[in-house]
Amino acid sequence: MENVKTFEQRKKDHIRLAQDNLTQNLVSNDFSRIALVPEALPEINFSDVSLEAKILGHKFSSPHFISSMTAGHEQGFKINSILAEASAEKNWLFCVGSQKKELLGLSAQAEIKNDLKQIAKTNKKTKFVSNIGLEEVITYTPKEILRIVDSIQSIGLIVHLNALQEVFQNKSDVKMKNGIKAIEKLVKASPVPVIAKEVGFGISRVTAKRLFNVGVSVVDVSGHGGTHWGMIEALRQEKNSYFVKSAEHFSDWGFSTVESLIDCQDLVNKKNIWASGGVRSGVDSAKCLAMGARAVGLAQPLLNSVITNGKINSTEHVLQTMAQFDYELRTALFCMGVDRVSLLNAQTKPRKVWYEK
Repeated sequence: MENVKTFEQRKKDHIRLAQDNLTQNLVSNDFSRIALVPEALPEINFSDVSLEAKILGHKFSSPHFISSMTAGHEQGFKINSILAEASAEKNWLFCVGSQKKELLGLSAQAEIKNDLKQIAKTNKKTKFVSNIGLEEVITYTPKEILRIVDSIQSIGLIVHLNALQEVFQNKSDVKMKNGIKAIEKLVKASPVPVIAKEVGFGISRVTAKRLFNVGVSVVDVSGHGGTHWGMIEALRQEKNSYFVKSAEHFSDWGFSTVESLIDCQDLVNKKNIWASGGVRSGVDSAKCLAMGARAVGLAQPLLNSVITNGKINSTEHVLQTMAQFDYELRTALFCMGVDRVSLLNAQTKPRKVWYEK
C-alpha cells in the first residue's frame, strides 16, 4: 500500500507533468467534429442570456465546474486555496483532488494534516465535492470513505475510475475486482450523491448504465484529448524503462468526451451526465451541453492559470480564465438564439441543436 510520503511526491509530480506538452492532447478531443447550429436572427439580447444552472440540487452561476486536480501536498494547499477562493467568487462548484491521504492516515493510525478541511473552513461559501479512487472504495469501508465527505462538508462524492492510470504507476497489482459492488455499497451508505468519473479515457453507454443501475447519481464521462494520466504516471518511472513507450501506444485509448456523449444519447434525457476531459474553450462547453451534458468540468486550463513557469499566481488569474469560459459559452448561446443553458441541453426542446460533421 502507498504510504503518505510516496503519495505526496506523486502528487507533486502530477502538477509538474500535467503542464508538460508530453502529457497533453496526445490525440484529438474531437470537438472539431461537432458544429453548433447558428441562428442568424437570435431575437434576444446578449444581456438576456443566463448561464445559471442547478447542479446536485444547488444553484450555481454557470454549468462550468472546477474539475478535480490535486491535493495532499504543500503546493496543493496553495493551489486549492486559490481555486476555493475563485469558486466562491464566481459561484462555481469545486470538485477537489484526491482525498486518499486522509485514508492513508487511517491505515497508518496516524493523524494526517487535513489541508482541504482547513480550506473549507476558510471558504465557507464554496461548495465542495469530495474525491476518492475506486481502489480505495474497494479497500475501505463506506463509513471510512464517508469521513472525507464530512471533513469538508461536501455536497457530493466523486469516485474516479482510473484503471489505465493505476497500471502505469508500476504497482505490484491493481485491484479493481468487485468495483461495482463496492460502489453500490457506498451509494447506499452515502448521504450525498455519488458521482462516477473517468480520468480522461471516457465511459461507454454500457458502463454508464451499470453505474446508474447501482444508484450512482451522476456519470462524468471525462474522455481523452486533454491530459493523459497514463503518460503522466509513465513519465514518473525510470527514464529508460518501457513505460513511456507503452504509454505512447495507449495515446488514443478509450473514448473522447464527444464520443462518450454520442454513445450515451439514449441516457442524457433521463440521467445526469457531466462532461470533462479535453474541454479547452467555452465553445467546447456549449457543444457538451448541446449533446446532453448537464455540467462541464475544467481542470488543465485552470491549473495553467494558477501556475505559470512554476510560479503560483493570484486568484485574479483564475477568475479571468473562468470569466473567459463563461463569456465564450454565453456568446455561443446568444449566437444560437438560446437565452438559458437549460434550453441548450438535449433534455429539453429544441433538441439536437448540434450535428456531426
